[in-house]
Amino acid sequence: MKFDETWIKEWIDFEIDSESLLEQITRIGIEVNKIFPREKYLENMIVGKIVKISECFENKIPSKVLTVDIGKKLLKIFCNSLNSRLNMKVAVSIQKSYSIKNKKKREQISEACLCRYNQIFFLKENRNIVEIPKNFSIGSKIGKHLIQYYQRTFDSSSVSNRKDFDYIFGIYRDIAAINRKKISFQKNKIKKNRKISHSSHVKLNITEPKYCPYIFSRVIKKVDVGIKTPDWMIERLSWNDVVTTNPINNIKNYVKLETGYSIFAYDFEKIRGSITIRRSKKNESIFLKEKKIDLLQNTLVISDEKSIISIIGITDNERFKIQKNTSNILLICAIFDFNLFSNSLNEYQYVYGLSSKVNESQEKDSNMLLNTIERTSELITKICGGEVGKIIKFIYEDQCLKESRKIVLKLKKIHQTIGHRLSYKKISEILIHLGFKILSDSNYDQLEIKIPSWRKDVSIEEDIIDEIIRIYGYNNFPKESSRNLQINSKVINNQRDLSMMDILYLLKRSLACLGYHEIITYSFINEKLQNLLFFNQNYIELPHPISSKMSVMRTSLIPGILSAVQYNQRRQNDQIKIFESGYTFFLKKNSSADSHQTKVTQKLMLSAAIVDQKERSWFQENRKIDFFDIKGDLESILCSIKSDRKRFLFKKNLYYPIFDKEQSAEIYLDDKFFGIIGVIHKRIKEQLEIRKKIFVFEIIIENLLLNKDLFSIKKYKEISKFPMNQRDISMIFREEIPVSEILSECRRVSSFLLKKKIEVSSKIFDIYQGKSIKNGYRSISINFTIQNSQKTMREHEISNVVEIFINEMKKKFFAILREK
Repeated sequence: MKFDETWIKEWIDFEIDSESLLEQITRIGIEVNKIFPREKYLENMIVGKIVKISECFENKIPSKVLTVDIGKKLLKIFCNSLNSRLNMKVAVSIQKSYSIKNKKKREQISEACLCRYNQIFFLKENRNIVEIPKNFSIGSKIGKHLIQYYQRTFDSSSVSNRKDFDYIFGIYRDIAAINRKKISFQKNKIKKNRKISHSSHVKLNITEPKYCPYIFSRVIKKVDVGIKTPDWMIERLSWNDVVTTNPINNIKNYVKLETGYSIFAYDFEKIRGSITIRRSKKNESIFLKEKKIDLLQNTLVISDEKSIISIIGITDNERFKIQKNTSNILLICAIFDFNLFSNSLNEYQYVYGLSSKVNESQEKDSNMLLNTIERTSELITKICGGEVGKIIKFIYEDQCLKESRKIVLKLKKIHQTIGHRLSYKKISEILIHLGFKILSDSNYDQLEIKIPSWRKDVSIEEDIIDEIIRIYGYNNFPKESSRNLQINSKVINNQRDLSMMDILYLLKRSLACLGYHEIITYSFINEKLQNLLFFNQNYIELPHPISSKMSVMRTSLIPGILSAVQYNQRRQNDQIKIFESGYTFFLKKNSSADSHQTKVTQKLMLSAAIVDQKERSWFQENRKIDFFDIKGDLESILCSIKSDRKRFLFKKNLYYPIFDKEQSAEIYLDDKFFGIIGVIHKRIKEQLEIRKKIFVFEIIIENLLLNKDLFSIKKYKEISKFPMNQRDISMIFREEIPVSEILSECRRVSSFLLKKKIEVSSKIFDIYQGKSIKNGYRSISINFTIQNSQKTMREHEISNVVEIFINEMKKKFFAILREK
């Protein structure tokens, strides 16, 4: 549906400025379509008055030349509009760009251009020139008159799952909810209980209430059907591609755009007896454009005592339609349960080619039905005149109550999903304003909610949570989520109850800070890819896969990572740093895929990848990414969750053929395995047609929980004011001794020295193998930074500290001090 700012404001019974309204319309998901007319267009429009009309001939066709007074001078303007007349005030464009081009004769005559309705408004069929009210002075700018049409237009079709946005009241309902206003028709918009001018009415009969639980009718007499429909109504109907005919049909269509309900209007003088909603009988028919339509059996129809008036949801009998000479009108407004007879509607389309006119978003609310017939009556009497009769109604409330849908919503789930705690009162208030009903509020841990009939898109708890977030406002949530605050509180208080999701949240946040982008892939993968990467794993085959490329459950996140890399590289995107988290699935040991007692286990994993790309920087030469870049990133994110007492080890990988043996490792935390890291093997890259090297790591989140005291309180102390001292040593170690173990030993010794107020930090700055170094050995150079927190250290004290490190290396690793 297309509407403008003015239309929606007609329904709003509270103060709201244009910018706030725009923001709220955007918040509920509706896109801005166009802005019209242009400001510059209005700036060059002035008021003119037609003082003379002359005739001329162009190609033997009679045309008009208008003399228009604009205050300072008289202009001669070519115009063939039918509504032009003497003393008529018009909108004159004095811009040259609006003069008529490519027709030499007209350009000689026209000194300006008159604005037409179809140029400045959306009146597609109205080519008449715009008439300005008489109270506007000649020569004044016309902008203040046309500014009422300078409005943003919106297109609610952008929200495809919200069928209630197909009418103005549905949109107004959400705007009112955002502003914490009760849903109601504007008091001054629909004047109910108007003076009844006559007693004519029809009796209503419903043979089967389940098909039609609500129906209202009213007779309006002395209506002038020949009157012109107002331009503002034609304009709004034309936005929504509604063909305009007589004013009664135009009003029916207009009210349907406002309230969502269809109105039936018939010639009251042709109705015989009472009106009945029933099923069709044998050998019944109606006339449609002088063509006889034989009714199919059990069709739901509206009839009087002698003939069929309408096939509900399909078409009306031609004989009962509003004609030019109609003066007395019968209005019928009803709710029908089209689900119960949808098959018969399809049969008419198949047999006669008659498409159904079913409104999927129709509400089942008797108050709305009453408001709709009142609104229709008001517009008819306002535009076409007439005298209204009383409203006759039939309501079978029990039928709609049986069909109500309910959801039990737990407040705990709301808080977990949103990451922010909202009060019970606030949640209830939002839902009530949206039209939901709270059936039970005795238990403050959960809500029993009745879903309104027009919200077909709401079926599960998450749908209602989404509504709460949308109406509460995304900008109203704190920048620091409560989940983050909760995790930080656990770490600060040295608590040990962090869950897998808490740890995963911290790791993902750290990866994002390092420039990685999160991806999401399917849990189902190609069996060929699974066998290529992990041929010896016992994976789960799907009995009915949706595609041959999604036939097995993943046992690792790496297949999805590689597929994403492959997809991006084929589109010439080589700057790739991505990560993914999710569950992987395995068959438990002693279980088989064919067994009826198959048991599945799942593991929560985190995986990341960097593609071999050139690092660009202004302060250093370009270089390619290598194994140590992703290893450094992994160590960086792991440091955010480990205590100083914990250590991560990287051990050479011998069991993962997807990796290059020389550039891969298994990851351990205090000798407990929890992940792998490496560069993808050349063989796999070639089969996947990936050009560049891919560095990947994958860790098992739940294995981190096996380590107690993973987190520790960060303690801070004053920086020593005494000078630091640097010393370097080089020692020869056996080649198989990991560097990580050497650094670990250095940290152990440093902890011992800290008790004596001596702080020592160590780092390796060189590794050498070659001349003067025996085969099977390597030289490792270590830098020590030594500082006493209480005094300035002397040379012999510094030498004693270095000697302690040398002795410990000799004792543990049988290392030899390298001679200069």
